[in-house]
Amino acid sequence: MRVIGLTALTFLLLPGAAEAGKKKKKGNDAPAAPGWHEVGGNGGSCYVPPDFSELSSGPKRMAWQEARDQVLSQWRGERNDGVSFDARGVEHFETVMLAVADRIEIVATQNLEQCRLAMKGGGMDAWAQWLKETPAVLTAGECPSPPMDYTLYDYLSINHEWQIPVSVCKGDRVNLHGTKADLFQVTEGGDWLDLRGDAAQTDVSGLPCNLEGCVRGQLIMRFTGSESGVVQILPVGIDREFRAPEHGRIEVMINDDSMSDNKWKVERGIEHHAGIEYKPAP
Repeated sequence: MRVIGLTALTFLLLPGAAEAGKKKKKGNDAPAAPGWHEVGGNGGSCYVPPDFSELSSGPKRMAWQEARDQVLSQWRGERNDGVSFDARGVEHFETVMLAVADRIEIVATQNLEQCRLAMKGGGMDAWAQWLKETPAVLTAGECPSPPMDYTLYDYLSINHEWQIPVSVCKGDRVNLHGTKADLFQVTEGGDWLDLRGDAAQTDVSGLPCNLEGCVRGQLIMRFTGSESGVVQILPVGIDREFRAPEHGRIEVMINDDSMSDNKWKVERGIEHHAGIEYKPAP
């Protein structure tokens, strides 16, 4: 009798105990542990990422790597579960994730939603479309190339149009410089010119650079905006500083409309070749 009374007293003192027992039986309400879990009735599985917000710096970085590897393995068809996406698209997505490590937190969560829908009979089309569109969403507004914080050196061809392309980011200040001692002709039998061009030939109608300050035979540059597509063609000569108004690309050429008859000067058997340098402006 004493034992029975004690048991009854215990439940009187803890009225929530019975209810707690009921809640434990509702285990389906608890979040799934990180890892692969079967979804739907066809045996397909989806990767459940951990709660990254609960992880400290070191474990979080390891979890990023693990989640990225697991998600990529399914996209590449390595799980043999019927899921396989375009290899080039997967490679591009991987590059985007590697650029900023914590992007995997967004990707893994959204990927789980897409996987669950597909495994429950929703088909693969929506998942594939998400995979195609998401890299652009993640990188919106970002420069697609590293900032122009290095020096590039190359040799100019006077027989080809736009050349020596270099990608720049919005706000990059670039100094374009060409060697002065190298001489060439832009017309057969004409004067020998350096990259400043022929100051006497100011009629630049029909030439790539036809602004005030442009002359025939001059080194010129073209900037093409990545998003707007807007093109600027400007004179360079021996030296010019340029500030990129948006992400884009810089190229150079000689201001001429007929490239085939251009030739470098040859002295003592050595042909001149003008060097071109791009570097960050001080």
